[in-house]
Amino acid sequence: MKKIIFSLFILANCLSVPAQSGRSSQDERDKIQKAKIAFLTNRLDLTVDQAKLFWPLFNEYDSKKIALSKEYSAKKRAIYGKYDNPRDMKEVDADELLFIYLDQKQAELDVEKTYMKKFNDVLNSRQVWRMVSFESDFRRSLYKQMSRDDNEEHKRGGNRN
Repeated sequence: MKKIIFSLFILANCLSVPAQSGRSSQDERDKIQKAKIAFLTNRLDLTVDQAKLFWPLFNEYDSKKIALSKEYSAKKRAIYGKYDNPRDMKEVDADELLFIYLDQKQAELDVEKTYMKKFNDVLNSRQVWRMVSFESDFRRSLYKQMSRDDNEEHKRGGNRN
């Protein structure tokens, strides 16, 4: 229970910084990354030995996923950049976007398969499943926190922009 409260406290503090504070987007990403680590740590309930093996592996896995996202986003932006209005997109470019989308999904699946085997060497199957399902739970938690922050700001009459 203490871990849950601590993790939620970290998450709330990471997300409660007003937009006007002048913090860089890198600072915000760092805070979200710290909250993500706290959330995942609580979720997995790692032993000390597991943590020593898990975190370097998870960081490698996360880096590969981020690199894939950047790579494919750049490819999609290159096509979208040709058009002022996406409705004007040529059929050949739409076909290329669909190809890129499927290629990205396959690359992500390949990374997932590779790392699930590696994670199974360090964690038990329940922990691996908790890790797999944590991304959507964390995202949902972020949205809820941001929504609460927006509502509180709105009630105070402030403007986040």
